[in-house]
Amino acid sequence: MRKTTAYIVAVLATSLLFAVVLAQTIALPAWLPLGLAIAALGIAATAFVKGHLFEFAPEVLAGDVILPRSTRVAGDVKFLLPLQFTNAGGADGIIEWVAVRLTIDGDTARSVLLSPVAEVDMQRFIQAKRRLEAANSEPFTAFALEGRRSIAKFVLFDLAEKGRTAPLHLAPGRYGFELFVKSSATRQPKPERSFEHALDAKQVEEFRNDSTVYLINYQISLPGIRRELAGVEWLPRAAKYS
Repeated sequence: MRKTTAYIVAVLATSLLFAVVLAQTIALPAWLPLGLAIAALGIAATAFVKGHLFEFAPEVLAGDVILPRSTRVAGDVKFLLPLQFTNAGGADGIIEWVAVRLTIDGDTARSVLLSPVAEVDMQRFIQAKRRLEAANSEPFTAFALEGRRSIAKFVLFDLAEKGRTAPLHLAPGRYGFELFVKSSATRQPKPERSFEHALDAKQVEEFRNDSTVYLINYQISLPGIRRELAGVEWLPRAAKYS
């Protein structure tokens, strides 16, 4: 909206300046500058509408985090994020890549990059008693997003440099998530969402006891959004939407 307003103001100002300069050289009707300005405004508005109709404008809704059950003795953790990709423009495009930067307790010097390792089928995930298995996950790949459409995906993230960095273990603290998306509309990854969850000792103990832990961001206050994300019940029955 800011870019559109700035563009219209610039076109309007240019048209008025041109009309003033022209009026100093030749005799013009008094209404001509105003007419030129109105015409320029109409041209700018038309260009914006047409540009928006043929624009790929992806947006991502995120905020919840699922810590799937893990029976590994090492206790390393992966993060399952429900993501809703929406194309606000009228043109089709490609979501090429997503990533998450994780910062614990605000220590940016120790931030780590998480990359997508799988896309999880939530219905099969629930049928498997909320355990990750080969039958309910497949590699995450780039995908098309049509104009004015939304796609819900459950994306599993793990350390991007597995083996080069120390394994990530769950401990009490503040976990900050920054979501980045690279699409065919941008040359560089674009930061889309940032949110934070606080983990307490009880949740960490539940995870270590092989239970799935749900971190819910209640700032996303539309129950319909979460229902659309899954199409099935993905929260425990005891949990309630805000």
